[in-house]
Amino acid sequence: MTEQEWRVLGERLRRVRRRHDLTSAQLAERAGTTRATISALENRRKLRVSFDVMARIAAVLGVSLDWLAGRKDEETVAVAVLAG
Repeated sequence: MTEQEWRVLGERLRRVRRRHDLTSAQLAERAGTTRATISALENRRKLRVSFDVMARIAAVLGVSLDWLAGRKDEETVAVAVLAG
């Protein structure tokens, strides 16, 4: 990821976490990761984090992974509706 992408990810992660009134420890527990990982992401410290962890963080916050990573402007997760 580029510096810009890390910056956007950190800012968006912190903003939506606070909107949900969650501490970094609470988010970490719900997403199955550590508070240190959440803190590192929010503070733009580059670390190796699995796709699975990032997907769980996005799911807990109800946002798309593409939005969180700054690749899309649409915040919400698109839900496909299947015809019965």
